[in-house]
Amino acid sequence: MEHRHIDVKPGQWGVAVIHSIWERGTDDEIKALIRAVKTNPHAADAVRRAIPHSDVYGFPRFFKLFLEKNDGKR
Repeated sequence: MEHRHIDVKPGQWGVAVIHSIWERGTDDEIKALIRAVKTNPHAADAVRRAIPHSDVYGFPRFFKLFLEKNDGKR
């Protein structure tokens, strides 16, 4: 589905994109999101904003820990 495709332009990263990937994304899309969060500050910011508003099991907690670890490396 094009609306959740991981090829998101910098100004398009938003909470809705993150929620869509968490809720309906394939394993490959989740992996692509992990890579994007690691290298793209716009993606990381969108994930930070999505975490408190998501009821999806597992992914918000994982990404919270992942962001904390990555922030410690900078």
